[in-house]
Amino acid sequence: MKKSYVLMLTLLFITGITGCAGKQGGTTASSAPGNQSTEQSTEPVTEPAASTLKEITYAQDIAITALNVHGMQPLLYPCGTEAAVAIHNGLVRFSEDLEIEPDLAESWTTSADGREWIFKLRQGVKFHDGTDFNADAVTTFFNSMLDPEVNLGSYSLWKPIEKVETVDSYTVKITTAKPYSSFLNVMCHHSALIPSPTAMAADTENYGLNPVGTGPYTVESFEPGIQLVLVRNGDYYGDAPRYDRITYRNIADASARIAALQSGQVNVINKIPAEFAAQLETDPNLDLIVKPGLQTFGLSLNFNNPALQDKAVRQALNYAIDKEAIAAALYMGYVTPLESPLARYTSGSFPVGSYKVDVAKAESMLEEAGYTKNADGVRTRDGVALDFVLLTPEGSYDKDVILCETLQNQLQAIGVRITINKVESAVFWDQLKVPADATNYDMVLFGFNPSHGSGQIHLEALYKSNPSRSENPVTWNFNWYENPEVDALIAQAAEEVDPDRFAEIMKKAQTLIWEDCPYLWLHSNNIISAKHKDVEGVAVLPVVFTLPHR
Repeated sequence: MKKSYVLMLTLLFITGITGCAGKQGGTTASSAPGNQSTEQSTEPVTEPAASTLKEITYAQDIAITALNVHGMQPLLYPCGTEAAVAIHNGLVRFSEDLEIEPDLAESWTTSADGREWIFKLRQGVKFHDGTDFNADAVTTFFNSMLDPEVNLGSYSLWKPIEKVETVDSYTVKITTAKPYSSFLNVMCHHSALIPSPTAMAADTENYGLNPVGTGPYTVESFEPGIQLVLVRNGDYYGDAPRYDRITYRNIADASARIAALQSGQVNVINKIPAEFAAQLETDPNLDLIVKPGLQTFGLSLNFNNPALQDKAVRQALNYAIDKEAIAAALYMGYVTPLESPLARYTSGSFPVGSYKVDVAKAESMLEEAGYTKNADGVRTRDGVALDFVLLTPEGSYDKDVILCETLQNQLQAIGVRITINKVESAVFWDQLKVPADATNYDMVLFGFNPSHGSGQIHLEALYKSNPSRSENPVTWNFNWYENPEVDALIAQAAEEVDPDRFAEIMKKAQTLIWEDCPYLWLHSNNIISAKHKDVEGVAVLPVVFTLPHR
């Protein structure tokens, strides 16, 4: 079945049939550092519209195993995070369009140099266990997150923070070692959700099984890996929770999730494969929710392979792929071919180019680079063939193996041979986090989602040079790409708090990376969820989360 499907796609590509690459809605997020130069204040709140439903069930593709706000944070991502943010609050949060808005902080100001942040906190707020929310609750937890032994999941985001201090009972000052352009993005991240200090002190090790926050919902019961039941917090400081009870249930199979939604067993589902979207969109009882996502996909090209050190080869690979046809035929138009290393709604993103399919140009570039086809149709130079191992997880990404088989066929047309190495998702990541000389791949299918929404941190995670080839990559530059000019621009953007200057630096960095082609650029995702029409308050955020409690 897979071979015939790939053949069908190949025929589509040959005949030039393409479609709309990117069915999407939503609003572009700001390209400048988030809301840093002026004081922010709380918008007037309104009561949500009345719902006839008292309880809803949300079926998720990944089981929730713990709800930590420290350590590795909500497990498993992203579904654990979706529940964690119903239980906890941070100082600020993302709106549906990734604007930064007040949460436990009523307002904030920053110094001219961008190093000192003053947050004025809401008064009269209590944690679910009755503990008062105040400045000490913030400083106690945030200072613990500056310890890499505590903040196992997100320490790199917190490392620029120097100290967190209590100014008075409802004022907190946070100081960064240098200006930090992505600071507010980090404060919107799930690692900045604030737990009850009483609950944390009582049983830190097991907090993830008994979380206590200030959020609109509290834990009624939790069966890790199976089901989580939350009930409304009657003392919530914000808008009254819409529902008396929300149940988070794991249904891993997409077809089973859809069937459960259509039969009324559940009210909301996430992670809908593109081929089912049209069917659900025409169902009169359902609402399909499609939101442009921030996750970028491509083949990471390993610079330890001599052939892939040649920029002309890397660019030729990009020209060989019909990304628009893949978007249309494989993803039904629910992805967007990339025009930058960043998805278009990530902060700091700019469209900087395009590698439209041009097979003749790809072949010409390889010829000019000295690669000619041998008797097997594989291009070689000085006895070295363009023969690459492509590593892909099996089941981690939508259509990951089919996508790789499609790319394999298209690259074969220009004389490039690909051997696909499929690995289980559980061991996939371990194969990437190895020293340079221990890599066992030439290409890797990789999708990176910046759940903090920061384009600067995204670029740093994937494209900043690793300091040592004998150690594991620092974050996700497992293809060992290096460009000193890019490194300098990423470092400048990290400290630039002037929005116009930040935008200029980010555009330069993306242009250089795009031209260098450390990836075979593919597409950014769309987040596709669905709900019954009588369900209100479901928010889908581009950072990947479907939130039934908003």
